[in-house]
Amino acid sequence: MRVIMINKHMKHIIYKTTHTNGKYYIGRHSTDNIDDGYIGSGIWVSQIKDKSTLSREVIVEANTIDELISLEEKYIAEHINNELCMNMSNASTGFATGNLNPMKNSESVKKISGEDHWLSKNPTRKKEISKRQKDAVLQGKHNFVGENAPMKKPENRKAASERLTHRNLTDNPSTRLSAEGKHHWQDGKSPNAGGKLNKKLIEEGRHNFGTEFNNRMVAEGKNPWVGPAGNLKMLAEGNHPSQIKMTCEHCNKTVSKGMYARWHGDNCKHR
Repeated sequence: MRVIMINKHMKHIIYKTTHTNGKYYIGRHSTDNIDDGYIGSGIWVSQIKDKSTLSREVIVEANTIDELISLEEKYIAEHINNELCMNMSNASTGFATGNLNPMKNSESVKKISGEDHWLSKNPTRKKEISKRQKDAVLQGKHNFVGENAPMKKPENRKAASERLTHRNLTDNPSTRLSAEGKHHWQDGKSPNAGGKLNKKLIEEGRHNFGTEFNNRMVAEGKNPWVGPAGNLKMLAEGNHPSQIKMTCEHCNKTVSKGMYARWHGDNCKHR
């Protein structure tokens, strides 16, 4: 077995970073200053905004990189099934720091790109990782689950929409399920099947789209669209933005002026 000896001043440690709520992460770290404050760079640690809620303890020290990796896998394997353990994999996945980092080597970089990527050469391993990720999602441990999920951030959703890679554009669940005949609102099961809900709300005077109700609200000056005299004038003349229909030159949809300005024209995804 190839053994890489390290600088005598370098410390190799297996550490445990613990949150005040009891959840923890096990990792490895190479450093010449054992008190450098390093608490980990894993997904779970990175997601925690208030790092003051985390504390690190050294579990054991190693003499070589190979020994460090072996120890990390040993400790993770012992804890991976603990519901408080936030490690996503039972394999050693971290890298050594400084010049020992494989990513500093051009040959190592080649191995993780295109057809040379080890996953491309190990389809079985790829399936195992995919299954582990799905299990992490079901257990609520995946970084795409919860309030810290990337798509919870408006800027990420906007960027995905601009790239046309947003799930609602590429794999909209409702569109796909409808096409497969599996949507839970199909076959007369929708909340308003046959317009029953609309009729009920209109009869009770609570439907915001009921013609009679809207007319009464306008007459009483209570309709949300009725405000300044200018709005009343536009409604009477048929010039209110809600009454003006425009057809998008990119997707050919006919919508209200307000909807056109927001989602069509220069903002149309089909542009």
